[in-house]
Amino acid sequence: MKSALKKNSFPNDQGYTQENKISYSELEIFKIAINKQWLKRIERDFPEIAKEIKNKKLSIENYNEISDHLNHEEIWSKSERILPKCFSNWFINSSFAKDLEKKYGLFKISDEDNLGYPNIYWRLVRPRKSSDVGPLHRDAWFWELNNEFPKPAFKFSRLKVWIPIYIEKGFNGLLVEPFSQKRNDIKWSGEFRHGIVKPSLITPHSELNPILLNTNIGETVVFNDNLIHGGALNKGKKCRVSVEFTLLIKEE
Repeated sequence: MKSALKKNSFPNDQGYTQENKISYSELEIFKIAINKQWLKRIERDFPEIAKEIKNKKLSIENYNEISDHLNHEEIWSKSERILPKCFSNWFINSSFAKDLEKKYGLFKISDEDNLGYPNIYWRLVRPRKSSDVGPLHRDAWFWELNNEFPKPAFKFSRLKVWIPIYIEKGFNGLLVEPFSQKRNDIKWSGEFRHGIVKPSLITPHSELNPILLNTNIGETVVFNDNLIHGGALNKGKKCRVSVEFTLLIKEE
């Protein structure tokens, strides 16, 4: 099997595609799993707030209504946002996963946190909270900085998958710079943050040209892990929730 990156180029070689769709029924399974994990985490440290959430029948997209009453930065580490093994077991047999395999080839989902199962995790971005937004970066930088990330026995290429779960089109979502996977003038360095070595962009933002992707519900983004991307400031009225994971695609 040849590399999926060679036989399935992105439209116009722009470094990403929005052609992959996830069904509403499978999207609903994501919503149920995320809301369950979100509420369970709040119940652990803030049972009274959890009770309020249940009484008001709030979902995670309404989290901004109560987030000032808890320690947001402390409770939402990445480890608290990785969906459990039972979910990843369902996902690898889902129609969406099979569609990805059909298009890109056999793959495993990465396990950067070394949990022993695929790391499928969600992000939670409140309105007007710049601290909730991930900075512009290339995913490839994380792999360059962290040699201990578990790797499969086979030779592989990497692709990132991003799925909007709750989104207000045009007001929040994913920033990408088309064709930036080809740029060789981006400067960066690594620094230890949140228990891991993370990349830090040196090139001024004025020299970058990211755009906000208009993403409909059910419309996912698959992109080259050298593509410059990041989160956009949420200018909507509700929380933006998205899921992401990395495909390790088997090469010949």
